[in-house]
Amino acid sequence: MVLTINEIKVISYLWRHYQEQLSINGLARQTGITPKGAYKMLKKLEEDSIVIKKTIANADIYSLNFNNSKTEDLVKYALKSEPSPNLYVKVLQKDLEPLHKQADALIIFGSAVTKGLQADDIDVLIILNQKNTAQLQSSIRNVESIIPKKIHPVFQTKVDLSKNLRKKDPVIIAAIQTGFILWGFDILYKLIKNDTS
Repeated sequence: MVLTINEIKVISYLWRHYQEQLSINGLARQTGITPKGAYKMLKKLEEDSIVIKKTIANADIYSLNFNNSKTEDLVKYALKSEPSPNLYVKVLQKDLEPLHKQADALIIFGSAVTKGLQADDIDVLIILNQKNTAQLQSSIRNVESIIPKKIHPVFQTKVDLSKNLRKKDPVIIAAIQTGFILWGFDILYKLIKNDTS
């Protein structure tokens, strides 16, 4: 499977902003693609049943077709193919790897993504694979001992995350929309899919 850079941008944006109504012009503006390019891409994705088009008040609105199994493969491929937003996040990927044992999913978001090394701290959304966070907090302290910044974790179980997506919790939505996913693509996809149904 090979996607162009623009296809990665569009598919990723549609997944991250699944709660929004996205027109061709809006999607083009948000992804930095021309409206003509976005139209061609969405038309192709619609033909493949990856996206669904609805017409609302003379505007064509596009969303992912979560009922198509190919959509899941494309979304996960697009998210995994996203380039690191900066060099600092690239370094953090290696530094945060020890948390993988206790965390089912991890997203770096906030100033580490937008400011890189100039960030004051590191915000991470962590989906736990257990209720007990003691071991995970110990691992976070170990990571903090080798990096010069404080880690601010937002701990969520899958149930917590589902509830907070439904409530449109601003911190959770910001992490999904703007964060860089290190791992947990399967889990995150399923949680978003469940929120759409």
